[in-house]
Amino acid sequence: MKKKLLIKVMTTTALLSASIQPAFASTELTDIQGSFAQDAIQKLAETGIINGQGDGKFNPTGKINRQDFAIILAKALGLNVESAPVQPTFSDIPADSYSYRYVEAATKAGLIKGLGNGTFGLGKNLSREDMAVLFARSLNYTAGADITIGKASQLKFTDANSIADYAKDAVATAVELGLINGNRNGTFNPQGSASREQVAMVASKFLTAQQKIKDELANQQSQEQDNSVPPTITPEQTAPVPTVPSSSGSSSGNNSNSGSPTVPTDSLAPTVAIMSSTPVPVGGSVSVTSSETGFVYLVPYEGIPVEVSGLNALVTEHRAAKEAITAANIQTFISTEGLAAGMYRAVAVDAAGNISAPSEASIELIENTIQMTSIEFLDARTIVLNYDEELDTTHIPTAFNEDGDTITSDLVVKSLDGDVLYPIPLSNEDVVISGKRVMIKLQFPVQVDEYLYISYQPHAEENALRTISGKKAQSISDYKIQYSKAYESSLSLSLAPSAFFVVNTSLAVNEPISLSVSANPENYNKRSIKSLIQVKRGESVENFQYNSVDNDFDIIDTEQHVLGSVSVTSTSDALTITPNGNSGLSIMPSNMLLGDNTQLVFTLHEEGNDQTKQVLLPVTIDQIKPTVTDATYNNGNITLNFSESITVPFPSVGSTTLEYAPSGDFTAEDNKTLNGSPLEMSSPETDYQYSLVNNQLVILLTQQSFNKYNFASPGKFRVTLNGYQDYAKNNFEQDQWEVSIPAILD
Repeated sequence: MKKKLLIKVMTTTALLSASIQPAFASTELTDIQGSFAQDAIQKLAETGIINGQGDGKFNPTGKINRQDFAIILAKALGLNVESAPVQPTFSDIPADSYSYRYVEAATKAGLIKGLGNGTFGLGKNLSREDMAVLFARSLNYTAGADITIGKASQLKFTDANSIADYAKDAVATAVELGLINGNRNGTFNPQGSASREQVAMVASKFLTAQQKIKDELANQQSQEQDNSVPPTITPEQTAPVPTVPSSSGSSSGNNSNSGSPTVPTDSLAPTVAIMSSTPVPVGGSVSVTSSETGFVYLVPYEGIPVEVSGLNALVTEHRAAKEAITAANIQTFISTEGLAAGMYRAVAVDAAGNISAPSEASIELIENTIQMTSIEFLDARTIVLNYDEELDTTHIPTAFNEDGDTITSDLVVKSLDGDVLYPIPLSNEDVVISGKRVMIKLQFPVQVDEYLYISYQPHAEENALRTISGKKAQSISDYKIQYSKAYESSLSLSLAPSAFFVVNTSLAVNEPISLSVSANPENYNKRSIKSLIQVKRGESVENFQYNSVDNDFDIIDTEQHVLGSVSVTSTSDALTITPNGNSGLSIMPSNMLLGDNTQLVFTLHEEGNDQTKQVLLPVTIDQIKPTVTDATYNNGNITLNFSESITVPFPSVGSTTLEYAPSGDFTAEDNKTLNGSPLEMSSPETDYQYSLVNNQLVILLTQQSFNKYNFASPGKFRVTLNGYQDYAKNNFEQDQWEVSIPAILD
């Protein structure tokens, strides 16, 4: 794909809203009303790309797992799911799995990889950054080119450094195309789990971007065919068709070819060009184009053979790489896996065997190495090797697991016995790659002040540590590390910043409050434990996972280790806490509840530590209606500040109406009602977008609305809110506010 086409796709698709025509009968989903992705969910359901969860439910705020996302990708791209292999690629996605055909199709297309050790990651939630990566890969698949290269520099999120290196270009591209947005507070939350409604919205926008790429490619190929000029055939490029002599040596009258026209032969060499920027790490791909179908070779810069047999010999010797060209003037990617570092050029060979001149541009292959940032103990039984880039989980070094003196394993951990170093027995399952880390699980805990020595000497290419981009890790020789008391830091428990827990005993019917790990968005009936407490080890904030057996919340580190648990109780019988199925706890207030002496009690039970820790969170009874403390206009923004945090109860929907009176009089006939939408759902016709964050509503006027209405003093805006409440279900004292445009002073 040409660069100008990519730019056109980028700028155009970012302005488009999804337009998917229904292919099936209407699919009724009863729980998507109020979701910001309601239209996208309905359209995708009608096309058969997404499905509900039975009984007409979609569960828009639920998380999506890896195998279900593979199904969406395969359907959206129209991949062939009928030719799945007989033997499963992944041990946790067997052939009888509902997702088997789709996972295999997405894997074959190079869109999804497993987690290493032959597993796919069945049931694991999809992160926001991986959602962006997979949709970006799918656009690359459609475009036949990598449209994400160099986009990372455009990232403006305040937590951009938390985005994995392998995902930064893809996230920036997805944002530029309008596929995905950040959060209202300027963050992206890359490791946060993607919700089902978020995936539906991004998938809807993805289909529009994909169709735009297809249309632009078709237009480009049509233009190139119209502008192409057939080669001129000269007499020297033709050869007569030989006559066939008869057995008597004379020509037979009927079979004679005497006077037959000459047939042109193809003696024109193709032209070849390298499209990739230099340098390219060994193991990456180089993009080339050829003016004819056939084969293209990536060969060393000097000593390029002039015969096809010589080119093929270089490939056999792993000194060159070869790839088939299936269409003229379309980018083809040549893998550089196994090639040596150095300078290379491209050579094309057409179907007639004509060899092109070497490409004018050359490309340098570099043997990049990944930098190790540190080696440390995670705990008494886990050693961690930290690197500065995401590691490829398909290349896992072997661990020492033999009794002999000859060590052929890649990773060896040694202990000191007197003055002698001896290897500690490990198994290959004791080595786990996760993100930027290699974790070595020891069979026995290390004692305080004990020294260990780590060596990494790769013996086989397929086991050598490398990054997603192909960079290889440097060898390590007897790196000395000491286990100290500093590694034995215990867990800490505290209230989360701005934690509060409100109930309203004046409601006509007492309603249970669900406390779970994930509640997005939160409201009176849905609360998240992560908004109430924090558990840390050092400066690292640990995650939670509800344990439906013990009816408490397990504390989970980044490697899914259970570090302990947190139980939740109450200091009053008027606030009862009971299990709520497999999702969390149910907290029920009664009319007898007195907020001035009732507290929620969170108790931390750490693994291996008999001492418990507690924090208490006062329960507040809130029956006071929220108010607007001020409403202002400044530089195209209308801001309403509230007396307390505001939410919109799910599944009902809150609405924001904005009117404009040029004269400042809303009884006049020239009043205008503007067209608005939430910040996540912008469209070219939008006059304003609004964003609700805690105790503030911000309305952003678009440039289009300024051009249309010419906002100026003495004009006024009128904001009407419906369905907004505080977290205790108290409605506003009033629902309408006027905001003046200040006069411009000279």
